[in-house]
Amino acid sequence: MRKTMFLLLIISIAALSSCNKNNDSTTPTLTVADLPTKATQYIDTNYPDASVLYVVAMKNSAAAFIVTLNTTEELAFTTIGNYLGDGANFHGGHHGGGDSIHGDTIHGGCGGGGHHGGGHPGGGHPGNGIPVDSLPTLIKDYITANFAGYTIKHAEFDTICTEGAVTEVVIAQAGMEPIKLYFDATSTYLMKDNRILFTDIPQVVKDYIAANYATFETCNRATKLTLADNTLQFIVYLHASQVRKNVRLKDDGTFVCEK
Repeated sequence: MRKTMFLLLIISIAALSSCNKNNDSTTPTLTVADLPTKATQYIDTNYPDASVLYVVAMKNSAAAFIVTLNTTEELAFTTIGNYLGDGANFHGGHHGGGDSIHGDTIHGGCGGGGHHGGGHPGGGHPGNGIPVDSLPTLIKDYITANFAGYTIKHAEFDTICTEGAVTEVVIAQAGMEPIKLYFDATSTYLMKDNRILFTDIPQVVKDYIAANYATFETCNRATKLTLADNTLQFIVYLHASQVRKNVRLKDDGTFVCEK
């Protein structure tokens, strides 16, 4: 009997040891700097309006990394940084222990300068997040009435030109890129923004950029702002070495502000 109990004790200890190894979470917390250069370049070029909320390393998955943006979009990458697609399609594995970085941005290349507000609609401050349930009723009612079929994915406070302090709300439909909505301090709707290709912005805006920012390169993506009065403005993301600028212009090429 004693031998049997001793044997069971040994088996139990071995089982616990095995479980601990399988759930090892000693992998250091990941940052954007831990991503392959090819991955950071892809994010920087194609999502200049967003900032990274966190990065996780994956095990037992076709994806090596899943990056979550403050727009709630998830991007999957291989070990060498090749983009695989929507990270939601690669959750079959499990996290390799690396997780949160909060409000980190990618340094160099496109975008970045507006990820923390102060210059234009953009990524905002992930640390200023607002629980969706805590959004003012006026904002939720406006979205229900004017954006039927959309789901509120994320909300945060931001400060932008020329509107000042705003509440930024990310909404989305399945299979579509998210839309950002902006409301002022009284919960009055100000505008929405959509991510578009730089090649799709008006020629007069391109001409202004070429004439006034000749030493800068443009990112693949730009942002189209549709204001409450249905007028249009555009944000162009520029970079030159480690210098980044985000320039907001009206659709007639009139300068609005720069960050």
